[in-house]
Amino acid sequence: MNTQKLSGWLKVVHRLIIVGIVLAVLLPFYWIGVMSVTPQRHIAGKMIPTMVPRDASPIAYAQVLGFAEVQGATGRSAAQMYRRSLMNSIIVAATSTLLALVLGTVAAYALARLDFPGKNVAYVLILGSRLLAQVTLAVPMFILFHRLRILDTYLPLIIMNTSFCMAWVTLIMNNYFDMIDKEMEDSARVDGCTRFGAFWRILLPMAIPGVISVMLISFLFSWGEFLYALLFTSTAAARTMPVVMSMFLGQFAIEYRLLAAGLAVGVLPPVLLALVFQRFIISGLTQGGMKG
Repeated sequence: MNTQKLSGWLKVVHRLIIVGIVLAVLLPFYWIGVMSVTPQRHIAGKMIPTMVPRDASPIAYAQVLGFAEVQGATGRSAAQMYRRSLMNSIIVAATSTLLALVLGTVAAYALARLDFPGKNVAYVLILGSRLLAQVTLAVPMFILFHRLRILDTYLPLIIMNTSFCMAWVTLIMNNYFDMIDKEMEDSARVDGCTRFGAFWRILLPMAIPGVISVMLISFLFSWGEFLYALLFTSTAAARTMPVVMSMFLGQFAIEYRLLAAGLAVGVLPPVLLALVFQRFIISGLTQGGMKG
C-alpha cells in the first residue's frame, strides 16, 4: 500500500515537473507575443513585465515588415532594414548550411573510410577549429576580408559560418559512418557501384537522421550568429536579422513593441524547422554522438 501511494506521488511530482518545464519554455514566447501587440506606453518603465495585452494592436508587425511607417525616430531605421535583413539571414544561413553539410559530410566519409597520411592530424585540426572562440578570429579575419575587399557582403559571413559549422558536421557524420557496416559498402562496390555510388546510394540514405540533425544545428548557428555579422557588415545590403534587431535598442529609448515583433517573426524559421524535423533531432544527435 505504501509503495502504491509512493508511486502515485511520484507520478504527480513527475507531471508537475513536466508542466513546469513546459511553462518555463512557453512563457518567454507568450511574453514576447503580448509585448509585440501592447503599446509602448504600457511597457516602458514597468518593473514587472506586462503579461496581459492592453489596447492590443498588430501594428508593430506591419511596421517591422515595412507595411506601415514608424512614428518614433529610435526604431525607424531598424524597421526599414528589418525585412531586408530577414532575406539576408535566409541567404547566409541557407548557403552556409549547404556548404557545411556538403564539405563536412565528404570530410567525415574520408575520415571514416579512407586511409591517408595525416588522417589523425586532419581530424584533430577540424575539431580543434571549433574550440576556438569566435572573438579570437575576429580581428585577423577582418583585416583579411578588408584586404580582399569583400566586407559588407554575404561572403565573409558565409565563410565564417561554414568553417564553424563544418566541424560539427564532420564529428557527427563521421560517427554515423563508423556505425554503418563497411561490408554493405563493399557489397555494393562488388555489384558494380563506384565509391561515390556506394556513398550516395548506401551510406547517405542510412545516415539521414544525422544529416538532418547537423543541418538544423548549422542553420540555427548561422541564423543567430551576431559577432561576425556585426563586424563584417555596415549597411542594409548585408546586415542580418540579429544585427538589425540590436538597433531597436536606442541610446535613450528602447522600442519594446518593435523589438518583440521582430523577435516573434525572427524565431519562426528555426522553430518551424525544428517542429518539422523534430523526430530526427534526438536520434540524429544521440546516435551520431556514439562510436559504433
